[in-house]
Amino acid sequence: MKNSYFYQNFIFDLDGTLVDSIGDIADAVNHAFSVFGLPARELIEFPSFIGDGSVILLKRALKDIKLSDEQFHALFDVYYHYYMQHFVVKTRAYSGIQEALLTAKENGIRLFVYSNKPDEIAKIVIEHCFIKNLFERVVGIPLNSRVKPDPEPFLTATIGYDIDYTRTAYFGDSGTDILTAKNLGIENIFSVLWGYKDINFFNEFAFKPKRFITETSEIQKIANRLL
Repeated sequence: MKNSYFYQNFIFDLDGTLVDSIGDIADAVNHAFSVFGLPARELIEFPSFIGDGSVILLKRALKDIKLSDEQFHALFDVYYHYYMQHFVVKTRAYSGIQEALLTAKENGIRLFVYSNKPDEIAKIVIEHCFIKNLFERVVGIPLNSRVKPDPEPFLTATIGYDIDYTRTAYFGDSGTDILTAKNLGIENIFSVLWGYKDINFFNEFAFKPKRFITETSEIQKIANRLL
């Protein structure tokens, strides 16, 4: 149907916005740490580790533990191999999120995902958690490529979609997402508070979203121009 609403496109972060994946991420990191005799990290610590790609995730989880480049690459390989085999064990869509996405799609709004997950994993997570063909394009990060907040992977992957970023809303749960949206030229930034960052984090962050949302049903209201 022809879109009669203001927004033409919604772009979503994945982890902490569409899906709760922290359990699988923590298990993969702790598996790798156990292989190398390193202390496990508590699940409650992981929200402060994630958001900037797998390499930064592991570096943050290591904290003050120093590894050589060779050791770190070996650790990363164990983590990555394990995660590739176990990334949809505990990962689930947040309650109500699929219904909100369907409302937006019924209103003619195109749906996109931009994630710092590896591209192959991001696509499989979406297939696992959501109905088929809900999204126009799922964009993850090629291994060893630039990550969010760099907009280049998304811009490259969506050539041909003719996205008008002035009529696009971006949804994410982190400061990285705010910066990503700004780098894409998006002003309609919505930070979700059901993810891995709380309001205290955003209060201290240099940039602010257009609005904070606390319930997935608010996405439907935004699609209907009620917010």
